[in-house]
Amino acid sequence: MNSTRTTTGILLIAVPLIFAAGFSGLQASFGYPDILRHPAADVLTRFAAAGVDVHLYWYAMFAAALGLIPASLGLGVLSFRTSGMLAAAVAGFGLLAGLVQALGLLRWVMLVPGLSATYVATGASDLDRALAIAMFDAANHYLGMGVGEHLGYFFTGLWTAGVAILIWSSWRPLAVVGLGLALGIVVGMLEPFGVAGAGTINAISFSGWPLWALTLGIMLLRRAPAALPQMA
Repeated sequence: MNSTRTTTGILLIAVPLIFAAGFSGLQASFGYPDILRHPAADVLTRFAAAGVDVHLYWYAMFAAALGLIPASLGLGVLSFRTSGMLAAAVAGFGLLAGLVQALGLLRWVMLVPGLSATYVATGASDLDRALAIAMFDAANHYLGMGVGEHLGYFFTGLWTAGVAILIWSSWRPLAVVGLGLALGIVVGMLEPFGVAGAGTINAISFSGWPLWALTLGIMLLRRAPAALPQMA
């Protein structure tokens, strides 16, 4: 079996599993993603009280975002001979999706631990707490809602739709599901504009995305689609 195909398939299995583990862990122990819409004081206090498991769940999400980059590049390499610029574009979308998601998540593994510790410190002054809140809000709006979510939804949706087009002739049911998930993910970009249901649709789509990517990885290991004949 082609080594690039094997590596890409394994990554497409590992990324959604790691993502799902981190996401479900944060849901159960940190109230994610609803906690992101709470006041900064609540988030920092709850983060400071959390155990090491919450830190590990954020690292898992961060690792999954980074893992999407080589997985996307692998698919691009495998399909470039037959799909040319489309394959290159899909690889680029995946690279950007992984990068912006990782940048958004980085605040939880590098910045928030320090801010939460400052906020709940016994000797912290009102100014210390106000600065911690201000820094958290700035990072949450820019790195979180702006980079990680807004751009993350956009490029993840484009990558998912692009992959669906690449596999359309061989794995049409999976491609159709992928297009539906891509649309639902991109709809999440409308949430900051007050569009009713946008956040719910996005959350449902992201819940189904790991299973779709996992299925893609398994099928890629079992046999190559027509779009990737050089791997047969």
